[in-house]
Amino acid sequence: MTVRDVQAVIEASDYQQHGTLTRSFLSRAACICPKAPCGGVTGGTELADCPEHQLNPAQHWHWAAECTPLTPLVAARGLVRRGLAVFPLPVGGRVPEPGWQRQATLLPERLPDLLAGRGVGIGCRASNVVVLDLDVHGGDDGPGVLAALADRLGETLPDTFTVATPSGGQHRYFRAPMGCTIGSVSGGRSPLGPGIDVRGPGRRSGGYLVGPGSVVGGRPYVIARDVPVAPLPGWIDALLTHQEG
Repeated sequence: MTVRDVQAVIEASDYQQHGTLTRSFLSRAACICPKAPCGGVTGGTELADCPEHQLNPAQHWHWAAECTPLTPLVAARGLVRRGLAVFPLPVGGRVPEPGWQRQATLLPERLPDLLAGRGVGIGCRASNVVVLDLDVHGGDDGPGVLAALADRLGETLPDTFTVATPSGGQHRYFRAPMGCTIGSVSGGRSPLGPGIDVRGPGRRSGGYLVGPGSVVGGRPYVIARDVPVAPLPGWIDALLTHQEG
């Protein structure tokens, strides 16, 4: 197996170097994150051909004595840089307080006060995104259903910014086309198939997502694909818009 230096990746992604100093007092004790089953080694490198590491080196291998999630503030700063508008969520909760739509912001200077002691929510309308919420519990296999749908239609799924949920599901983010009014659909009513909920800009306030940096039930939402938000594929747009019609 080959190795590559990921220190620059770690520093560029806002992950803090933390942990306990070794006896030499010159370096920090590194850890092997349990999400990287290949057993990546310490020393500032990760295994380049490990599928888990290829997902996101900075997430799956990092300097730490314990694998702690991003803080809400650090996560929110990264989200705002992506053009995703954030607002506060109650600590440990998924349901925002009334008026969250007016709090959603893209201004980094507002984040320290806005998110002090809070979780991170992402507003779809203020962010101009459509998000596919892919469930994998209760017999549902959202990612599998979406892949099968794309294959059946002869379409492709672009690589895009993706957040892993505590239940093992995914939030796949897509930039909405201008004038998009796709709303939120849940409870198995999405035209994309079972296990796929939709959160969109809607016609008024739009939907929202729990963002990375939030912890619900003691389990974090984390970035699974640290790549730019891709445009919403036309075939998905057509299916969702047709349902609205």
